[in-house]
Amino acid sequence: MNKPNVMNNVVLKNVRMWDGKQFVMNDKVAIADGYLADKNYFDNASEPAAVVDCEGALAIPALFALGVDFQEPLRDDVYTIKDGINAMRKGGFYGALYESAANPVDDSEKLAALENRLAGKDLKFAVLGAYSVEFGSDHLAEMMELAEGSEELDVCGVAGFGDGNASIPSTRFMRLAMEYGKMTGKRFFFQPMDKTLRKSGCVHEGAYSDMLGMKGIPRIAETISAYTVLELARFLQVPVHFKQVTCGETLDLIRDARKKGIDVTCDVNIYHLMFDDSILTTLDSAYHVLPPFRAATDREALWAGLADGTVNAISMNHTPILHQDKDVNFEDSLPGAVSLEVALPAIWKELVARLGEAKTIELLSIAPAKIAGVEPDAKRVNLVVLSEKSHVVKASEIAGHVCNTPLLGKEVPATIIGSYIGGVWTE
Repeated sequence: MNKPNVMNNVVLKNVRMWDGKQFVMNDKVAIADGYLADKNYFDNASEPAAVVDCEGALAIPALFALGVDFQEPLRDDVYTIKDGINAMRKGGFYGALYESAANPVDDSEKLAALENRLAGKDLKFAVLGAYSVEFGSDHLAEMMELAEGSEELDVCGVAGFGDGNASIPSTRFMRLAMEYGKMTGKRFFFQPMDKTLRKSGCVHEGAYSDMLGMKGIPRIAETISAYTVLELARFLQVPVHFKQVTCGETLDLIRDARKKGIDVTCDVNIYHLMFDDSILTTLDSAYHVLPPFRAATDREALWAGLADGTVNAISMNHTPILHQDKDVNFEDSLPGAVSLEVALPAIWKELVARLGEAKTIELLSIAPAKIAGVEPDAKRVNLVVLSEKSHVVKASEIAGHVCNTPLLGKEVPATIIGSYIGGVWTE
């Protein structure tokens, strides 16, 4: 994918297409302006088409990303919407649930400005509104206005309400926000983290943090916060979603809550399925993310949660960070990692080995879109072609001028050949 090649039409040769149940080998698949055509359509057609020999690679339904932040306009020195769109196409994502920590959508004008910047990209976006002004947890945002959208400003309503991945505020403020937001019927999205227990911690509190002398974040920072949210959701009858769950105990709370009739969904971050806190011994700040990588037992609990359905979807938590803010001591670095371009080749094989092909596609594509309230266009073609040949991740694969992924320079077990998204083939 180093040489950009963008076409509206493509012929995929020797490709295994997903038919809804399994991958089926096709000697030739033709796609014209976003729709499947007769395989010989371009033989006598006047319009050009990219011809790609996939050599048995998989044509997977395009993915949907939970947890993306393109930082524009406030931090467009770090990343831009253009960078994010390029990353999505490179990684095979047709849509995303967007929430920016730097740019809270707390009124209709901000929502209109964001939707206008995202419009015309031929990708599907849902937006999370802020439930407090500037994510400050001091004043409630105009949630009714955000949920309804505005005909005058020509904007759709938000998909739900979030916290910008900030630590959850006081219980009283959460109650006020959820009581007000209940009138909209929208879901509340929280990253469960008690700020008083987190304090200045940057890694999981455990044997490795003790050995390395790093400030830790205990599991109870997540579980106490999650329990509080679930109690409020039960009391107020408000649907909630937990972003980037990391602890097995949190999944137990979610299982119990569902038995009580609480409407709660959750996701796990792609990197938390790949790494645990033993990686801290590298002292590599590329592994500095929030929430932190937990113990190996927690990582296995997340995999078990995927298998038994407790975890509804896999999220990306795509957070660009400048090189100078990462290339410092671990504890002084900013937390975050980009993931859109590398997620599928990094995790596909293990997901399929553990969960099967259909479940993997559900977790990466169908379920995230459902959580965001996005209905994919069943008639138009959106797919990503994945070769099961390994490759080493290079900076040239990453969109924009930041490449803060812990996989940089590492070998991953698959390779993206190209994607056909929004009527455009990109390789």
